[in-house]
Amino acid sequence: MPKRSDLKAEVLQAVAESSEPASLVERREKARKARRGEALSLLMAGFSFEQIGDRLNITEDAAFGLVGRTLGRVVNETADELRALENARLDRAQTAIWSQVLAGDLKAIDMFLRISQRRSRMNGLDEPTRVNLSINVRQEMEQALLALESVVLGEATVVDADPDTAVSS
Repeated sequence: MPKRSDLKAEVLQAVAESSEPASLVERREKARKARRGEALSLLMAGFSFEQIGDRLNITEDAAFGLVGRTLGRVVNETADELRALENARLDRAQTAIWSQVLAGDLKAIDMFLRISQRRSRMNGLDEPTRVNLSINVRQEMEQALLALESVVLGEATVVDADPDTAVSS
């Protein structure tokens, strides 16, 4: 008769096996972080990218990329942290005036709108400002064609941006 399997033991074994890759991933990420830190420390100590590459057994270009990505990550993380801190401050300011806003206090409503405007601008929620340029493209093309024609035909007239100010030599 076949032996009955222990379901509990099988589940525990499956969980243990599935957690091994996670620990491997964690170890790899820890090693990458240490490598990035070492590269940055070497750069701050005055090492060239070639020397950093030699120390880490990578090419000079790879060392340059590693340091660049590390610095970019630090800048982005710092900006995200500062943005989160500023959002928390704006939340506190909004909370402080919210009851007055609900009561219809015009001064509090104005302050709320300023807080909201600041938050939108800081978090990139505002639509980019549209610039409407009214340029007479046809006129510019005609002027450019006249200038090209004079150069090609070897005429001595220099066509300026304004046809009324053309200069003859």
